Amino acid sequence: METRTRKRILLMDEDLLSIANIFLTLLRGGYVLSHATNHQTALKALRDEKPDLIICNLDGRNLEAHRLVSTVQQTKAFRTIPFLLIVESKRDPAQAPEIFGPKQYLSKPFTREQLASAVQEHLVRKRQRQIS
Repeated sequence: METRTRKRILLMDEDLLSIANIFLTLLRGGYVLSHATNHQTALKALRDEKPDLIICNLDGRNLEAHRLVSTVQQTKAFRTIPFLLIVESKRDPAQAPEIFGPKQYLSKPFTREQLASAVQEHLVRKRQRQIS
């Protein structure tokens, strides 16, 4: 499979164990992955790599993730890129950014199968929005 036809995913997270687990799962799925730990490197990756999906660990301590969500929502060139937000299981998803519905969340802990399924679902929905 050529790199140009493979779906690109940007992961923004600071937790090394989480990054490793997510990367392992998604590499097995044939995705092209990039990683950012802060707002600035994430914006650079968005411009340079034009990902098809952004996975973002949105825990209360990660202010960089909240900044990224806000910036993407406000930037016309990035607005169509879907988010998959990873939240702590004890967190109420209703406290996260208002535009995101419940299907945009994956609560920790999650299985590799749940991650793969959520990513596939987001990419299918993005393709359907582009067609209609």
